[in-house]
Amino acid sequence: MMKLSSNLDYLKPYKSDLVRVGPEGDCGYVIPRSVADKTNGMYSVGISTNWEFEVEMAIRNPKIRIQAFDRTSGWTVFAFVALRDLLRGDPSEAEKMTVIARFKSALHFLNLSVKFRIFFSGRKKFERKWVRESSSSKSEISFTDSIQGLFDKDDVMIKIDIEGGEYELSESLIECIRKNSNKINSVVMEFHDTRIRRSEFENLVRGIASVVPIVHIHGNNCVVVAPDGLPEVVEITFARDCEKSFSENLSFPLLGLDYPNDRSLPDLSFSF
Repeated sequence: MMKLSSNLDYLKPYKSDLVRVGPEGDCGYVIPRSVADKTNGMYSVGISTNWEFEVEMAIRNPKIRIQAFDRTSGWTVFAFVALRDLLRGDPSEAEKMTVIARFKSALHFLNLSVKFRIFFSGRKKFERKWVRESSSSKSEISFTDSIQGLFDKDDVMIKIDIEGGEYELSESLIECIRKNSNKINSVVMEFHDTRIRRSEFENLVRGIASVVPIVHIHGNNCVVVAPDGLPEVVEITFARDCEKSFSENLSFPLLGLDYPNDRSLPDLSFSF
């Protein structure tokens, strides 16, 4: 168990009644129970091939509206990959795929394509675009445009996992959270490159936490740990529903709630 530097005390979570939503591993998140059961809208950037978190939130909140964005995802992307792998295999593989491997991969992506098409419909909308500070092509949408209509109702969750792209959105994101603080019940984010981009990381976390307090933190075990103990990738949950005192347990991971992102490796342990 590594003791974090006191310089990282701004990451201490406040006490809240927490539950896990989504898979026991990557793409699952620990959030307050009230958020899990009373969220009317979700802004989700970064879907990739796993949207189990969104599925469970929709099951818990049948009337939830979702605005999702990801240039690398979508039913058409998965359908294309299925056809490509069936015909010639994945070109990124070091060795040529066998016929059986190509068939299995094609079935996998075809299944993803069908599930994606079924889930993202009606109130659950998806756009295959990058979310940028400002857009310069048809493949991009500005952050300001992407959140249009999001705050028509209360109890909105913001979820962002875009592999380091979160820092480009820092100024607009913090401004959005401050402007809509009475409507946002939580912010769930994965922060990348916390060592080499420490200043940007701290500014973004402090900016969000000044409006919506931190209630949970978890280290992604797919990467290394900085000398002061902070994992280079961390998942942080911010939420309004918390007590005015720090959590009684400031040692992570939390038993029964946290699971390693990579199950083949031990989880990252640290404490405040």
